[in-house]
Amino acid sequence: MTQKFDTVSLSKCKSAIPVIAQWFCYQWSDWYGPEGPGDAIADLEEWADGDALPLARLALSPDGEPLGIVALKNEGLGEEYGFGPFLSAFYVPSVHRRRGVGFALISAVEEAARDHGLGVIYCTTDGARSLIEKACWENTGLTSPSERGLLTIYRRSL
Repeated sequence: MTQKFDTVSLSKCKSAIPVIAQWFCYQWSDWYGPEGPGDAIADLEEWADGDALPLARLALSPDGEPLGIVALKNEGLGEEYGFGPFLSAFYVPSVHRRRGVGFALISAVEEAARDHGLGVIYCTTDGARSLIEKACWENTGLTSPSERGLLTIYRRSL
């Protein structure tokens, strides 16, 4: 089942930042949780600063409810190989999955990368592997260590 939504720059919907910060604290609690070193609000505000990297794209329902987010950042897992920039902070709450939101967010960040003159972007994932592969991202055959174990590095030529 598909769902009606738009993808927009986070800079156009900064009011969604508190909700997305809660998602981050839930999904990446080791980093953004109470004991973690990350600051979800500060990161999201940086990604909503305009059109320069880092940037984020948000999926919104017709009534303005955030449905998912993805970021494009210069740093990420895999930068030890000299790779970058990276699709990152990709999250769609389970209630909105399998409705086209994730695929639309991937497409939106690819478009943003092309708009910035980028020819290739990278990502790692443990939870969205099948979606990344369906979106025609190529497995580089390399991995990067994370707190979740070794993660496969994917590349998307634009």
